[in-house]
This record gives sequence, structure tokens and C-alpha cells, in this order.
Amino acid sequence: MITWLSSYPKSGNTWLRTFLTNYFRDANEPADINKLDGGPIASSRFWFDEWAGIEASLLPDDLIECLRPDVYRCLVRESPDTIYMKNHDAWKITENGEGLFPLDVTAGVIYVIRNPLDMVMSCANHYGVDAEKSVENLCNPDFAIARTAGGITDQLRQFLGSWSDHIRSWVDESGLPLHLVRYEDMKMDPEREFGEIIRFCGLPYSPARLQKAVAFSGFDLLKKQEQEKGFRERPGRSKGGFFRNGRQGGWRDELTAQQVQRIIDVHHETMLRFGYLDENLQPL
Repeated sequence: MITWLSSYPKSGNTWLRTFLTNYFRDANEPADINKLDGGPIASSRFWFDEWAGIEASLLPDDLIECLRPDVYRCLVRESPDTIYMKNHDAWKITENGEGLFPLDVTAGVIYVIRNPLDMVMSCANHYGVDAEKSVENLCNPDFAIARTAGGITDQLRQFLGSWSDHIRSWVDESGLPLHLVRYEDMKMDPEREFGEIIRFCGLPYSPARLQKAVAFSGFDLLKKQEQEKGFRERPGRSKGGFFRNGRQGGWRDELTAQQVQRIIDVHHETMLRFGYLDENLQPL
């Protein structure tokens, strides 16, 4: 079965995967960020080509989406253990009428959410765009990444929608067993939040092992590893390192008042729901 590690990009997914890898291995040194457990992202073109028996480059995106659920079924049949798989797609119903991430192969979903104001510059750096474009991407109901136009990437197209659309798709529409965690809570009390994740996954719980895995997954360690050996998941168009600063509230120094208001205007319902705005719709 598969436990989906799902999030809108730049919400803390890699941090989660690093923690889980360190917890699984229980080694005496931090896991290499270029050798994390779980294999490629769910949108990996290599995995699709391997298991679908046809190259994705020959198919339209809608047909690829229809075939992806069966690719995951093939992966599950070949794996005796739970697969913890990174994923950035929004949950959706394919044209075949089934979930892109079907219930019959799903052990659960860990869904990570982050304040969209703090995500603006992280996404801008990640995709090599300016802040204004990043704001519009987060607000765009048709936003997708790794589109095939202009060249083939190592990932299939991933439809995201807007930040709020993405959250609603997983939390409200998927019907899958789901554990939601806020990035900010992971920062504030990582042992508590990662401990809850371990329990949700049904993994053996060890306080000492948990503390070590949290320590081995610290942001400074991840950034140091990237500086020393690079990070293969960093996009080539990125303006800087994959691990930028991980700071909470950095938007206050980075965004204009107009950019902040644009995010709030589009996403106020979701931001209020998950504790990013007060009752007067002011950022917390």
C-alpha cells in the first residue's frame, strides 16, 4: 500500500520525507538528502514509462492521468512494504471516473499545509520567477507544473490549481484517510507533530528514535548538505538553493502590501479555516 506524502510545493514535503527516512533507518548519522526513502515522486515519468508499458511522451496528459492509478496498483503489487511517496498533484477524478490516487492502494495521506504568504518567495525561488508571478500562480485555479509544452521533463504534468483548491481537493474531496499537519506546528514542536505522524502511520513508536530523527532532519543540516553536495531535486531554473531559509513570517519583509492583500482576497476562507488569519481577516 501507499502512504501519500502530499502537499502544495514548498510546504515542507522534503522535510517530512527526510524525517521519515531518518526514523526508518535509525542510523548513527543523518540520512543523505539525495538518497531519501520512498523512491521518485508520484509524477515520475520514469516510473510511468516502466509500468505503463508505453512512453508518456507519446500520450496526451488526460490519458496519462487515466493510466496513473493502474501504475500505482502495479507498484503496490510488487512491493511487500508500505511505500511512502511524495506527491504534489491535487487530488482529482480522472476522465475514467476514478480517483487519481485510488483508495484501493492507499494506506493513508499525510497532507502538509503552510501559510501561503510565506510560500510566495519560496515558490518564486523554486520556479525562477518574481514575486508577482508567484502570487498569481498561488491564486490560479488552472495552475499546473511540468507541462510538456516546450520540452519533456522528468516528471509528468501535475495539476495543482490554486493553493486553496489544492487543500480542498485532498482534505474535503478525496475521501482518503488523512492526517493534516501544518508546517508552522512542525516548526514549533517537531517532536509532537512528527510523533503524531508516526502514530498515524502505525509505525513502532520510540521516543529516543523520534528525538534522533528530528535532530537529524534539522533545517540547518539539510541546508548544509545541499551546500556541500547539491540536491538533485532542485530545479535547474531555481534562483537559489532548494533549502532557502524555512523561516516563519518572512513574508512581512518580502512582500508588498498589494501582494499580501491579493493572497488574502483569494484565499481568506482557507486561511481563516487553518489559522492563518484572525477573525478580522488580518494575518497572524
